[in-house]
Amino acid sequence: MRLAHGTIQGVGVALLLAVAGSPGAWAKVALPTSLSQGETIELKFSDSDFSQTEGGASPNFAFNGHSYPLYKAEDANGSSKWQGLLAIPCDLSPGVYPLKVNDESYELKVKAGKFPLQRISLPKSKDNFDMSPHEKEKIDAAKATLSPARHWHDKFIPPCAAPQSAKFGMKRVVNGRLLKDYYHTGLDFAAPLGKTVCACAPGTVILACKGFKLHGNTVAIDHGQGVISFYIHLNQIVVKEGQEVDSGEKIATVGQTGRATGPHLHFGIYVNQTASNPNQWLTTTF
Repeated sequence: MRLAHGTIQGVGVALLLAVAGSPGAWAKVALPTSLSQGETIELKFSDSDFSQTEGGASPNFAFNGHSYPLYKAEDANGSSKWQGLLAIPCDLSPGVYPLKVNDESYELKVKAGKFPLQRISLPKSKDNFDMSPHEKEKIDAAKATLSPARHWHDKFIPPCAAPQSAKFGMKRVVNGRLLKDYYHTGLDFAAPLGKTVCACAPGTVILACKGFKLHGNTVAIDHGQGVISFYIHLNQIVVKEGQEVDSGEKIATVGQTGRATGPHLHFGIYVNQTASNPNQWLTTTF
């Protein structure tokens, strides 16, 4: 395999150079020298970058002990390409890690993210953040969903017209106790009970469940290629599993179910089962 035109791009990560006289063509760029915890990047390669794989298998990439598929698509000129997304876990220790694309290997330096500390108080009956076995099974299955079609073609939209009250990656002190190995896996929107919650991008509803111990009433949407959005602590759910939804379509209303101090929406995005900063998806087109 050769990687003459491979690119990796992300917000503030790498520069994608245009090819003179060829709008939409892919140019060769240097790999990013470093990434921060919680950041997501996109890998793109032209079809000619890969030799024929045995048995016609699709190429893949590997990072931090996990292997992920690359998906075939077309660029603006109609040429074949391969693309995939990599989210850097918030709890991945800073350091240098190998990124392998088939038989090629590169080094990526992971830097510490800037995650603030939040102090909250909860009744003793609600200061346990464990999931029930049934809840964990359902949530994990949704996160692990992989479908080949990419349903979005633009930036994601905010799922609720309300200010953000808790940022991605925050560490938490609950009732004076620091939660070890915990970070806030999404964004919180401070919205009143019953306010509309909409889909952040087109996709298929893969989870619509009520009564979870930690998450409360929850909806998850598959946007394709390992990208899943979660809507948590809901009140009313107005969609069903298997239903296709458009960007901006109403899926639920804001609630206070599960472990919640008050009415709000917790909005999360997972990429290949790793929590990704939703604010990056609201400002960047992958």
